[in-house]
Amino acid sequence: MTYLSLAIVLGAIGLLLFLSEYFFPTGGLLIVAGFIISLAAVAVVAMNAEDYRETVAAVVILCIGEPIFVMAGLSMYGKKMALVAASQTPEGSANADEETNPLIGRVGKTMTQMRPAGAVEFDGRRYDAVSEGMLIEAGVWVKCVEAKGTRTVVRQVAAPPKLEDINLDELK
Repeated sequence: MTYLSLAIVLGAIGLLLFLSEYFFPTGGLLIVAGFIISLAAVAVVAMNAEDYRETVAAVVILCIGEPIFVMAGLSMYGKKMALVAASQTPEGSANADEETNPLIGRVGKTMTQMRPAGAVEFDGRRYDAVSEGMLIEAGVWVKCVEAKGTRTVVRQVAAPPKLEDINLDELK
């Protein structure tokens, strides 16, 4: 096997590792491994080439050709890289927001007047929120009905009962 054949095989393995990150998201580990193996292909050419032009061609293929090939291949699918897709909510799930955002369903109090934007407190933490379009006074109980990204939508609810007002004999 000649050094050029070895370099081509190493480059192809590196390219396959780049593309496998799309199907098996590892947080970039396969991309790093693919880059190291592709770099080894350039090193094989650099150490064995008789002319500097072969080394320059190998570097150009590694730095320009492989990224263009990878991006063109992924754009043909019309999908995003697995690194980006893994950070998004799962598709096909009817309750994707409830599964990923712990604020949905929580009850808190408005800290400022909501016109419709203002501040709300959930579990001792302050959040910027908007009402569902209506004015809500400060100090009113609200429930989080939607939370996507930095947008938190609240709805006014009745005050929860005080613990001292609950008759434990009625619960038996």
